[in-house]
Amino acid sequence: MLKKIKKKYDSFLMTDLNNLLLIFTLLLFLISLFFLKNIYVYFFIYIFLFDLTRHIKKNKYILPFNGIIGIFLIAFLFFNLLNLSFLSLDIKKIMEIIVKIFFFVDYFLIILLTIKDKKYKIMKLQKRRLKKYTFKELRERKIDDFKRINQEIINEYLKTYNILKDSDYYKVINDNYLNKTKEDLEEYVWINYLRFYKNKKYQKASLDKTNFLFLGIHGIILLLVLLVR
Repeated sequence: MLKKIKKKYDSFLMTDLNNLLLIFTLLLFLISLFFLKNIYVYFFIYIFLFDLTRHIKKNKYILPFNGIIGIFLIAFLFFNLLNLSFLSLDIKKIMEIIVKIFFFVDYFLIILLTIKDKKYKIMKLQKRRLKKYTFKELRERKIDDFKRINQEIINEYLKTYNILKDSDYYKVINDNYLNKTKEDLEEYVWINYLRFYKNKKYQKASLDKTNFLFLGIHGIILLLVLLVR
């Protein structure tokens, strides 16, 4: 059971989430930052943000930024443990503002990259224009290509093993040529249509369990911020 949950968790991508929900959770996150006071909740939010970056594909710029946030967060904790009342500047308040700004920028970048990635997938899908072809039309367009490919494979195989055209083995191979071509073509057609329908979800406003769970996590963060003062 735990392995199944872990596998589901590891396969989760931010692009599985609805765009409107992402924007709404960004608003919830901003509200949470406004009321955030407890230092331990700061670390909880940092872990949450750090983990989210694992679920977006293009995170090479966010990961170093997360490292910078971690340094400032540790410094913020350090300043909270010290008595700095003798200073004219409120260092604790300044560090708190900086960390909150960094948190928001980090989350904003995560949302931005997620929506950008989804938009790229939609554009790529539209460029392929698969939706303009029916199953029959797609088969007709690709049948000659698969015949040619399989014929080249057969010719190479016959040449490699020196199989004569008048042999029984040659007849078996030749008889299965069309069946193999049809099977390869069907696999191509179904895979492409499955990709099309899978990517159509990026254009829909559907809310599944994953979306509600993600929203629930933000609700928990807001409750923690309000209750743990």
